[in-house]
Amino acid sequence: MRIVTARDTKPRSRTRAGPRAAKTIRPTTGHDYTPEVLAFLNSAHGKTRLDSKGDYFYDTVSAVSLHFLLQSGIPGPEALWQWYEHFDRGRSESIYQTIPPQRDEDLLAILEACRFRWDSEAVRESGLVFLAEHRRQVYFMLSEFISLRLEVYRALGDGGLREELTPRGTWSENHLARLLAQIQTGPLAAGERQMIYDQLQSGYLRATARHMLDQANHELFWRTPPAELERLEEELIAFVRYLTAESRRLGVYISKAEFEAASTRKAWEENFGGARPGNRAFNGFHHDMGVRESYFATLGLPTSASLQDVKTAYRAMVKRRHPDQGGTVQDFLQLQEAYEFLLTEVF
Repeated sequence: MRIVTARDTKPRSRTRAGPRAAKTIRPTTGHDYTPEVLAFLNSAHGKTRLDSKGDYFYDTVSAVSLHFLLQSGIPGPEALWQWYEHFDRGRSESIYQTIPPQRDEDLLAILEACRFRWDSEAVRESGLVFLAEHRRQVYFMLSEFISLRLEVYRALGDGGLREELTPRGTWSENHLARLLAQIQTGPLAAGERQMIYDQLQSGYLRATARHMLDQANHELFWRTPPAELERLEEELIAFVRYLTAESRRLGVYISKAEFEAASTRKAWEENFGGARPGNRAFNGFHHDMGVRESYFATLGLPTSASLQDVKTAYRAMVKRRHPDQGGTVQDFLQLQEAYEFLLTEVF
């Protein structure tokens, strides 16, 4: 059953500009509704406030909705049916959904299709709509400030970089991930935000920029960053490679596998006293043979074996040497050490 809407009850004597009407060009004569459009936008976007920290916030629910539109002085039929067309045709959205500031371009597109005269340029220059150019401006400056954070690390000497990378004496993938998250999501300083605000002409635009900057303070934002930050993404990828290479050069990098092996050795030494069997510093087997050869031999392989050979041999031997399958703890730990070394240092 079709639901009856306000459109069905409209007097037939009045001309409708409904979704099925042919697309027409807005007239250039007749009453100019620019003041009404600006008054409408001002009612939704015009009120903002400045807090004690110098940040801008919306003082009202800053989103254009059908409710606001019906209360405006804009001709109801001309705009209302375009609103239905935008939300109710193939978009699966409610006609009562609001358009948030970041989608102000959608609102202008609806108004552009309406059959009444208004000055589009005057509206765009009013500071009451957030345009694509404003979005690019905000993200460009955000990129610049984050790039400066990266340069701080690039400018550190070996001593400073070593100290920065090893707060607890080691550096791993987890440390790198935390540092990168800190660089990406760290809030801008008050002066940096003010520099962005200075580029925007109204409190509404600044409040929208503040909202966008706050979104960038969360890791979820960086999982699928906007297209405007593509260049920054490339910079961050290059930065990760730089830090990884530098930490390896400084001898402070430890991979996940290396960290787990070191933890296993430490646990053995704490629980049993002395070095664990298989450690080349205390095991004559490793002294008599080269380190690589000894680890290959532990897996029953020649030094010419491939990575796949190592994985296959390990999977076969770990079942037999595991203590739960009748093997000894010493043999199992020796097998683990050989496998970890070959994976991280050889292959």
